[in-house]
Amino acid sequence: MTKRSGDTGPGERTRCGWCSRALPERPANAIGRKPIYCRRSCRQRAFEARQRGDSLGVSDDELIITRNELEDLNDRLFEISLAAKDSDTLLQDGVSPSKVLEQLVAAIDRAVGTN
Repeated sequence: MTKRSGDTGPGERTRCGWCSRALPERPANAIGRKPIYCRRSCRQRAFEARQRGDSLGVSDDELIITRNELEDLNDRLFEISLAAKDSDTLLQDGVSPSKVLEQLVAAIDRAVGTN
């Protein structure tokens, strides 16, 4: 038997196969298959994605995004790399590590949009 990417060890919570939310705990004596999705809508979206991928000839390991999404992602990654370089410079200049970490986290939050 092969281990799927969503499988976890004992005591670890599994995540939804579509949205990555933590799945609710299952009682030890639960009968049936372990759930893969947290709700029916996630199961439906995953089904639709598989069907669309099959029609386009795209495997489960491939992803299609728009050029604008790719450029936005590259911009965000560039912002994070600059923040890391700035952090290194600040550390070399003697700024306290806690202050540097605070600024780095803030820069990452801005880049990923979690302000």
